[in-house]
Amino acid sequence: MPPDSQNLVWIDAHSHLQDPRLAPHLPGVLARARAAGVRRLHVDGTCEADWPAVCALADAHPDLILCSFGVHPWFIRDRSARWLLNLRDILASRPAGIGEIGLDARLDDGLDADREAVFRAQLELSYELALPASLHCRDAWGPMLEILLALPPHPVGLLIHAYSGPANALAALAEKNVHVSFGGTLTRPKNARARENAARATAGRFLLESDAPDLPPTLPEDAEKHLIGDDGKLLSEPAYVPAVGQILADLRGTTPGDIAAQTTAAANRLFAKLLA
Repeated sequence: MPPDSQNLVWIDAHSHLQDPRLAPHLPGVLARARAAGVRRLHVDGTCEADWPAVCALADAHPDLILCSFGVHPWFIRDRSARWLLNLRDILASRPAGIGEIGLDARLDDGLDADREAVFRAQLELSYELALPASLHCRDAWGPMLEILLALPPHPVGLLIHAYSGPANALAALAEKNVHVSFGGTLTRPKNARARENAARATAGRFLLESDAPDLPPTLPEDAEKHLIGDDGKLLSEPAYVPAVGQILADLRGTTPGDIAAQTTAAANRLFAKLLA
């Protein structure tokens, strides 16, 4: 963690604090986030079943938690017949964005066409309602870029979390008001693509994330490891965002303070409607 982190303001642009793996530890997770200077946490829903838990978190911590609701590409099989109407209803009930939504070609389930239709429906809704949307993409950069670059600039902004796409697409995405965020994978020394993307990301269009409890950072041997999952591996949490910010600062030749200021300003713009 940057030594001056407690004097900086950070925003975690993408997390899943409703995940059952974090539930027993949530007071400590939130306390450590505040202690690290993380002042806002964006929590994304993944399916209709977890939307109530996201609502409960936002209601319990209105000064800290922003929320979004969507059907994640991993869980499209679980959606109800009226899932899109349910999504409209919950978005009308409170300040919220749309997410996590997207494409994932690594799933060998024969549902790619259905997955794309669900993604397009939610993306279209984000344009219609002028709400920010948080996007997932894994091994589907061809279709994802084809969809996004064919659309007009988004009225308030999109966010591709844990961006792992081609660096040469970053400028074109920025012109469409698409942001990217970087998390724990940026700390992995062998992740050359993430580091190139972080160095080349368009100013004003990049943010930081934890993706808690997944995609944890690679920590120094002597660093405190807060939560370990049942599989013996580190779980991610928002308190690690400043450590990612330090790596991003090094890659962009600037200071953690500058990265904190840039990413906080970008998040405040992107999520302005969620702050209402």
